[in-house]
Amino acid sequence: MRFRALTVVLAVVLGVLVAPPADAAARRPAVVGMGDSFVSGEGAGNYRPGTNRRGNFCHRSRAAAIEHTALPGVRRPARVNLACAGASTADVRLGGHHRYGEAPQAEQLRAVARRYDVRLIVLTVGVNDIGYANLAYDCIVAYLRLAPRCQDAWTPIVRKRLSAAEPRIARNVRDIRSVMRDAGYGRNDYTLVLQSYASPVTGDIRYGGAARGLFGCPVRDDDGNWAKNWVAGRFSAAFARIAATQGVRYLDLSPALRGREACARGISRYQEWSRGVSVDLAGIRHGLGMNMLQQSAHPNARGHAQFATCLSAFVARDLRSAQCARQADGNLAPVTTAAAA
Repeated sequence: MRFRALTVVLAVVLGVLVAPPADAAARRPAVVGMGDSFVSGEGAGNYRPGTNRRGNFCHRSRAAAIEHTALPGVRRPARVNLACAGASTADVRLGGHHRYGEAPQAEQLRAVARRYDVRLIVLTVGVNDIGYANLAYDCIVAYLRLAPRCQDAWTPIVRKRLSAAEPRIARNVRDIRSVMRDAGYGRNDYTLVLQSYASPVTGDIRYGGAARGLFGCPVRDDDGNWAKNWVAGRFSAAFARIAATQGVRYLDLSPALRGREACARGISRYQEWSRGVSVDLAGIRHGLGMNMLQQSAHPNARGHAQFATCLSAFVARDLRSAQCARQADGNLAPVTTAAAA
């Protein structure tokens, strides 16, 4: 009798020790966005409280793609956007920088991984390691004929800085994996997608002369084509290498905005999926500064809606890598290429 009682007690104790927390099964499935403005939703407007004010211009938008990406079999997943406009790899890595007073994104992920059942993490980062804002400024100066083509100065800079950033992006991926592993997740418990950039500008601009500046597209044709083809292509190749070596899925967005860039020929402004150079006059209440121009040259809400459609389809399909490209119906969809297959 005493042995039977001891057995029961031991079974109860072991059950307590090995059973998952009572709320583990009830945790809400979640989608998590990490990285820079391309994920935060910069340019899409409708920013979450506290992320569009003096002291914090992360610009996390309710219209960001991550807010509308579907999970297979999940009706209403939680959305957690840790991405912040202007973030670099140092703002993502463990032990990294505290942007706007916020902990590095990988460290913020620890609490998210415990609170939610994280099913999907999307990461886009690296362009601010290159100096995106300065590149864009120099291309505008070149359009005004105050300097040579921006590509002449920036081609070697992009090569050098992207080469230096590549291992840092890979480290961000490893840090995310480490946080998830420490939180008890296995590799197959969630999907980590490394996502590339799409150029918001083109060299095929429908306006000529001074009208380009008036309508927000002060860029030379040759510099616009360089950004669309060469710069976006360099990032795509780098991300593909990182995804392959780190064993994560890769979604190439480099062709996603083609024909729908700001000021693109053959469409109206209401068909554009990205912003040109624009001044946020409402932002003056937060003080004069770069925050008033910050939304320029980023995908708009229409663009993010299309990204969400493509990302949702990519996650639902068993593809290691794909490109988001516009289809006959005018919408984006993931397609495999010879390089991506």
